[in-house]
Amino acid sequence: MSVSDPVADMICIVKNGINAKKEVIIFPFSNIKFDIVSIMQKEGFVSRIEKLDNDGKPLIKVGLKYHNGNSVITNMVKKSTPGKRDYIAKADIPKVKNGFGISILSTNKGVISGKDARKQNVGGEILCYVW
Repeated sequence: MSVSDPVADMICIVKNGINAKKEVIIFPFSNIKFDIVSIMQKEGFVSRIEKLDNDGKPLIKVGLKYHNGNSVITNMVKKSTPGKRDYIAKADIPKVKNGFGISILSTNKGVISGKDARKQNVGGEILCYVW
């Protein structure tokens, strides 16, 4: 079965894992998904990430973070879709939840957070928001 939007599927798996209060979630590997969860780990939204090999099919194992029984990730929203790409100029990169959240962009410098995109003075396609 082919997947038309693997990032949206990853976001759905993360949200379902949070709702089920899971400590660890596992989903199929792709470079863009690994880059997104790496940014989330760097920004403190997930505890650990690991690439696994399952009979030749790579997987990503993500440790979800909780504080006082509540997930550190309140919500995760997909912005750009395969049918409607959402591009943004470097001057228009939003601050998510007044700086408490992050935006994740795909730029010509790779997949980076909105904060890093502002520092590097680049715009790109907004993949998702996390808060």
